[in-house]
Amino acid sequence: MATRKSTARRKAWKTPERLPRQARLIADESTGSFIGRLAQLNHMPLDDLMGLVGEGGKAMHPRYTEVYLNPGALERLAALTAHGPEVLQRALPSLAPHRLLKAGPGPVWRWPQWEARGVFLVRACDLCAAARRHPSDVYLVSVTRWRVCARHHRWLDNLREDGATWLPLQNVPEVVRAHRDRAGLERRLGAGGRALFADALHITAFWWNVPELGPPVWEARGRLLGEEAGGDLRLAPLVSYPETMRLAWMLAARERRRMRRTWSAEHDTAWLAAVGAMLEEWQMPADLALTPVDLWMQHHSMPPLHRSVSRPVQGKWRQLPAPHPHEDAPSDTHLERITCLPWRFGDEPPEPDDTMTWSVAGRA
Repeated sequence: MATRKSTARRKAWKTPERLPRQARLIADESTGSFIGRLAQLNHMPLDDLMGLVGEGGKAMHPRYTEVYLNPGALERLAALTAHGPEVLQRALPSLAPHRLLKAGPGPVWRWPQWEARGVFLVRACDLCAAARRHPSDVYLVSVTRWRVCARHHRWLDNLREDGATWLPLQNVPEVVRAHRDRAGLERRLGAGGRALFADALHITAFWWNVPELGPPVWEARGRLLGEEAGGDLRLAPLVSYPETMRLAWMLAARERRRMRRTWSAEHDTAWLAAVGAMLEEWQMPADLALTPVDLWMQHHSMPPLHRSVSRPVQGKWRQLPAPHPHEDAPSDTHLERITCLPWRFGDEPPEPDDTMTWSVAGRA
């Protein structure tokens, strides 16, 4: 009896045939979005296609959630698409080895709430999709709640409402330049660059959450975007992006020397004065605006590395490991998990306490 059941199960999960019509791979696309396009091209209900991939619950719309596969289900999806598993894994971030479900006796998929898995889903630029003969309803895995299409000067986010997929950036080209600059920082510094951008972004969030601290240029950029831009939280990371990037480079300049043990308390004093001068250039109240920078410095104080961690290679801009207190995290981990700072855009302004001092006298 056991043999007959085992044989029946092996027959039930025999390798599926390649589907007649194939969806082209899009870099960083969510697995759910890719499978949804595959089902649409082959005129199949999504539940039927997922039944070929493996066992799971009910298939869900890819705009809201991400689907995760175990190795057996990945092999079956590869057979359906005629791509090797490694090819799918290079294109679809949620199929990376650290994202796969545990291996089991059969192919399994799960479509949980995507927030629990540490990713954001952002709709792709519809012009990019149309240029490659794809439908516009493509969702990408993102480490932020937004992305920038530098080719078409568009700000893309994870709002689900129809007609709310992107904002034009033609009137704020400095935002596109900041995005390219961020790519350069992360390309040069790797995990360290990602962590430092995450910290700069959340220092900026502190300033945004306290209206008295924000530089006048943020309001000016918001006016250039027009009323269709939507609410404050949608605008926050957009209008602050250029200043976030300048701050990120300042943090990086300090960290690369601190982690190589060529930094001192005297250097910190000079560096903090330079940051203050930058804030004054932005017409911000520097004494108060330095509050989150102070807290960041407390997290990133000496000694810079555990003794078991080797020093980064010398050179002008070599890759840096994620600095203490950051953990080395996969490159697809969203930035709200990477940062060492506690606040997020939209949080209530913090109350003064022993850690964050709000008075000039207290800072002195």
